[in-house]
Amino acid sequence: MATLRSILLWLLIALGLARRPDFMVLMMSDHPNESAIKPRRVYVVTSGGHMKWAYFLCPADPTEVIQLSLMTSRRPHWRLTRDWFGRPTIHPSVWQTAGSHAHFWIRGGLVEWCADSGKPTSLPR
Repeated sequence: MATLRSILLWLLIALGLARRPDFMVLMMSDHPNESAIKPRRVYVVTSGGHMKWAYFLCPADPTEVIQLSLMTSRRPHWRLTRDWFGRPTIHPSVWQTAGSHAHFWIRGGLVEWCADSGKPTSLPR
């Protein structure tokens, strides 16, 4: 079924009816080795049927690995959903507070940049 979904998505892209996603979800049962993380993939670590962690390369700086907690018992945490094709949506936005200072949303597999991306965060005093 996953192959059929993939073929259908790429057909829609070829016909100009859908954009090529910046990210696709890859579910796994163990944490990925950071050196094996590939561009354009969000690795979602699951346990007991629950999503625990998301790993992916920063779209602004592919040398930065972003790790997000998907567990509601942790603070902060993010919510990840995926559509029928496996394209992720992550809520809330991702804001790197060091390194690239990238600030972006991932919606439907596409990166949407925030206006303050690339600028250091200004924390309230």
